[in-house]
Amino acid sequence: MIDKNGKIGGKVSIIDLIILVILLAALAFVGYRFLTKDRSGVINTQQVYVSFTGTEVPNYVAENLKTGARVLDDTEHNYLGYVTDIQTGQGYHYDVDKNGETVAIFPEDSASVVVTSLAEGTLDGNGLLIGGTRYAIGHTFVVYVGDCKMYLRISGLEAA
Repeated sequence: MIDKNGKIGGKVSIIDLIILVILLAALAFVGYRFLTKDRSGVINTQQVYVSFTGTEVPNYVAENLKTGARVLDDTEHNYLGYVTDIQTGQGYHYDVDKNGETVAIFPEDSASVVVTSLAEGTLDGNGLLIGGTRYAIGHTFVVYVGDCKMYLRISGLEAA
């Protein structure tokens, strides 16, 4: 199979084959490292309470929130734990009146909500890392809480 010139089948040398195997292994490593979702390399996780706040949620949505519901980030498709607590109040938003003043508006058909979940991730000085995505206080995004879909802001992160 190997001829007197060190070629396999008279066409490929052993050195060529070794270089090809090394290149393929390097490509596989780079592909795995950069194409997988979790590139954090962090293995140690902990339980973290994540508080989500919405200031103007339709009443019919707020009424359907339930403890124990699963929380999902709609964009990154990361599970952000299960609901442990729900607090509701009067919904509000801010607008500018005819005098140019910023005023609070309290629509009767909306509620404010604070949903707290217990999630599993890596909490550090820059927020919470889950599935390769970093979440921090002030992060706003679309969240599913059970069968309810809302635009919420992270208002708290605390180790359990």
